[in-house]
Amino acid sequence: MVIAPDVAYGVMVAAGLEPLEAYPGVRGRWKCRCVNPACDAVVFPTLGSVNSRGTGCSECAEYGFKRERPALVYLLRHPRLSAVKVGICNTGTGRIEKHRSRGWQLHSTLAFEAGRDAETLEREILAEWRAPDWKPVLDENRTYDGWTETAPLTADVSIEVLWDGVVQLRRLLDL
Repeated sequence: MVIAPDVAYGVMVAAGLEPLEAYPGVRGRWKCRCVNPACDAVVFPTLGSVNSRGTGCSECAEYGFKRERPALVYLLRHPRLSAVKVGICNTGTGRIEKHRSRGWQLHSTLAFEAGRDAETLEREILAEWRAPDWKPVLDENRTYDGWTETAPLTADVSIEVLWDGVVQLRRLLDL
């Protein structure tokens, strides 16, 4: 479906966003500023995500990950799947408990004052994991969220080695 730029612009404005660049298409990340004076964040939603949620600014929304709030990077393991998962969440959200209810076991966490630093570390961890022909672990029952942030545990790489890599990467990035 093709959406005209003027219609797309109107959707963003109605969602409380001021587009700062030309319309990139329904699935393109669109640089916008939140018009809420208490927020004023620059965010990059897609038109599709704004249409499906009905709101625009991820920073002042009541749901989702907040880049300005304290956060954790966590590493989980799932014995049945022989898999590990890296993830991020704001502190006090229950995200880790949700994973635990689906069979994941918490290995360790790193705390951050700002979620954007946790997000940066997670992105870099996943880039390293994906470099050597990485394949995510997908549960055939699809009983968990975030399968793209998983990696298989093998005899060659223990969870301790992976966690040491996470800690070292944080130091290298100076986060």
